[in-house]
Amino acid sequence: MRDLLIGHRRSGGPRPWRAAGIGAGLCGAAAVVAWFIFERSVTYEPPGGQVSGTVSWQGKSTGLGREALAFRDARLTWRGGIAVLHVQGTGHEIGAGHGRLLGPAVDEAVLAAKPSLDAIAQGKGLWARLTHDLRVDWRLRFLDDGLSDSDRSVIAGMMRGAGPGDERYQDMVRAQAVWDLGKPTEASDGTGLTRSLAVVAAQESAVTNRVWVGHAFSAPGLSDGGEALRPVLTLARPQGGLAWASVGWPGNAGVVAGVNAKGLVILVNPARTREVRPTRSARPTLLLARSVLEQASTLDEAVRTLENTATLGAAAYLVVDGRAGKWAVVERGPSRAQLTRGSSPLVLGDSLTSAAFSADPENDRTRRLAPTAARVARVLQLVRAPLPAVDSLAAALRDRRAGDAARVPGHRGVPFDPAAQVVIIDPGLMVLWVADPEAAGRMRAFDLRHELEGVGDSPAPPPDLPADPSLEPEQLGHLVLARRELRAARRAMARGELATARELADRALARAPHLPEALELAGRLAGAAGDHAAARWLLQLWLDGGADDPDREQKVRSLLTTDRGF
Repeated sequence: MRDLLIGHRRSGGPRPWRAAGIGAGLCGAAAVVAWFIFERSVTYEPPGGQVSGTVSWQGKSTGLGREALAFRDARLTWRGGIAVLHVQGTGHEIGAGHGRLLGPAVDEAVLAAKPSLDAIAQGKGLWARLTHDLRVDWRLRFLDDGLSDSDRSVIAGMMRGAGPGDERYQDMVRAQAVWDLGKPTEASDGTGLTRSLAVVAAQESAVTNRVWVGHAFSAPGLSDGGEALRPVLTLARPQGGLAWASVGWPGNAGVVAGVNAKGLVILVNPARTREVRPTRSARPTLLLARSVLEQASTLDEAVRTLENTATLGAAAYLVVDGRAGKWAVVERGPSRAQLTRGSSPLVLGDSLTSAAFSADPENDRTRRLAPTAARVARVLQLVRAPLPAVDSLAAALRDRRAGDAARVPGHRGVPFDPAAQVVIIDPGLMVLWVADPEAAGRMRAFDLRHELEGVGDSPAPPPDLPADPSLEPEQLGHLVLARRELRAARRAMARGELATARELADRALARAPHLPEALELAGRLAGAAGDHAAARWLLQLWLDGGADDPDREQKVRSLLTTDRGF
């Protein structure tokens, strides 16, 4: 009988490769599973729906009074440089009409917003560059959870109308939140993502409580300076909601300035507060404004909606009951809201002014270091007394004075902003004026009684408001091109290409020799190149013409009083 040997070794050497293979396989499987979980977590699923049919040109037989581009029940006409979009039906049908008729302009605006959202995940080095997109996706993973079913439906219809490819849904959803979460790009002028003014002015008329409401909105912090935000007047009749009109841009599913058939006006001034976080599930500010127009018939209903809905970002909502001449301001952040009521006049800028936000460091920085305070003070001075005509409010929004000093076009410390979408509304008469960027700011008039309430057989708007006679169209065109050169110069400066940046800044000065931001940037670049004499000369010109960036003004004045150079 053989002996039983306990602990006897098996023949052959050890096989560590087998354990390593098993470990590598388990790690690979875990990585694959983790990747699929990550992808599922950061992917936004668009709601169902289809968009089919062709776009066709129709003549005046459409009943719109002019030739139109048609898609199903949606119509697109043009008044100068203003696209006038008539849409109706479900959210998906409204979005499909918007996307199909505005076409490539939708994707252009969405693309312009993307770099501002990419900036929420910053870092240096190879690893930061390799993981950048993943980090952006992870931080924005809850964004679509804050949308309503109506929001998703409108955005999905817009996406499918603009062209095939459901993968664009994510970028379109994010474009709605750029005003809440986005950051100024490296090409921006450094004063913020957006610039806005909201005004309520009393009318000097026999009818009491009549007001005019004005709004100016631009986005200098976007990668293209807001050039893709071409004005679109949307006249919507949503299924199960109130008809409304708003002035926005291609790809915008929300409302920044609008009025509904009940004469209720809402204007949105985006702001910045410390409590804003991208990893939240809440309603984007402009989408909430659209819901107010569709659902609220009274000022109190609008206020309740704004106070009771958590927002993704921060903004000042100005709501005006045009027929009663009363207004309310709801300053809304992600976790708190402050209500103020009153009667005209009122002027709001880019910062929140209530006590609830006085200690917020981001808001305080905007109030102290952005040029918004001077703009608000100047407009308030002009509208303090009741205005005799709507032209007076247009003149206030076009004003180019800071205090008692006249400034050049493009100065950021005056009310006039040549890049802004400017809207004036008379909610008592239901008339809306929109500045035409292709007619030197001439304000086109629209009859909302007909468009929203169906009064009359055809629109009967009052006369347009003429363009500012003191401004030449060529001057505004040169200003647009100069700012385009400045954005390119700032990008080159961020890459360390100082010679290229300085040349681009010089090109901007050749087009707009007195533009403050061109003088200031050219001065900084001259200093960085060691040309101290040119730097001092350019920066002194900037100060003498009225510095329009309070933050940099302090630094420049300190620099020019020392002998240390740059």
